Amino acid sequence: MKFPTRRLVAIILISAAVMLLYAGRTPVQAFPFTTVYIKRPNTFYHRRSCLALRQGGGVTAISVSNAKERGFRPCRRCEPPTW
Repeated sequence: MKFPTRRLVAIILISAAVMLLYAGRTPVQAFPFTTVYIKRPNTFYHRRSCLALRQGGGVTAISVSNAKERGFRPCRRCEPPTW
């Protein structure tokens, strides 16, 4: 079986380029648009599958960075991304 060296080299080069692109950045800066969900009047943000969101009321999609700026904290039940 012949090993696909061109494909492996391409994967390594792309991985290195991505690492250089995001070097020195926190995950929030690297991926600022990760979507989480908030539900008023709570002060927590959630994953879409969280049981806390199923209890009626309006749910709003928001980025993690925006949720943190507005003072929301991650839900302890569903453990959404904190970055």
